[in-house]
Amino acid sequence: MDFLWDMLYEAVHRPAGEPEPSREEILSKPGISHYLEGWGRPGDAAVVALEEDSGWRIGAAWYRLMPPEDPGYGFVDAATPEIAIAIVPEHRGRGVGDALLRALKDVANSQGFASLSLSVQRGNPVAVRLYERHGFRKLSKVGDSWTMRLDVARSEDGASKHKLTLTTLDVRLAVCRLDPASRIPLWATATPLFSVTRTADELSIVCPEEFVPADVKCESGWRVLKLEGPFEFSLVGVLSSVAAPLAEAGVGIFAVSTYDTDYVLVKDARLELATAALRERGHEVR
Repeated sequence: MDFLWDMLYEAVHRPAGEPEPSREEILSKPGISHYLEGWGRPGDAAVVALEEDSGWRIGAAWYRLMPPEDPGYGFVDAATPEIAIAIVPEHRGRGVGDALLRALKDVANSQGFASLSLSVQRGNPVAVRLYERHGFRKLSKVGDSWTMRLDVARSEDGASKHKLTLTTLDVRLAVCRLDPASRIPLWATATPLFSVTRTADELSIVCPEEFVPADVKCESGWRVLKLEGPFEFSLVGVLSSVAAPLAEAGVGIFAVSTYDTDYVLVKDARLELATAALRERGHEVR
């Protein structure tokens, strides 16, 4: 328990440049101490990160149910546990927070909780991005903090449906729109990778951007993640296993499907974020 109290002290965001309150001063505040006081109530759960070589404790994440009469800063309702998380300062920025959140989400899922919540200072963008990567979404603004919530069931479904291998192709594509009555131009098919779709409303062409004439309406700068198939048509949820974590990370996609597999296009500027989000869900990205 002493280590959790140490981590609770570390979890309290203290803006740079302001006087540093003592550990006793911070942990004696009722609004802080109730995150651990009387630990062992129904619904309490914690995970601890250990340093691989030494076995030292380097971080912890925990949650507990808060009653409406004594709510936490990130209170949503009496059925939603609220998270606290902290990492020993010298081990921050090494993926420990990601590992702790993954483990805690697994615990919440096994215990049947539908959602988790937390409070994070708006002036702590690193923490906000961490939580958003794991599917937490801003629910409300309370003072200078965000209350965020995670739908555990949706997150776990997306994470466990399929573990896929994706390959990043060395090509930049453009998505073009032509008049529906247009003939398929030769420039669109002069490459091993292209897609043509005609509807009553448009002729849509996907091809390498260097082949597109300057006067053609298009959106360029797309990178390609190929799902390594083939996949049976009876297999359900393959594309959604990729689309869901990308949506949670705020990455827009353009999908192209073939008989054997799917190709997911993301903007070049979002490729690194997309890759991190997919690996976070257990997919292999090459």
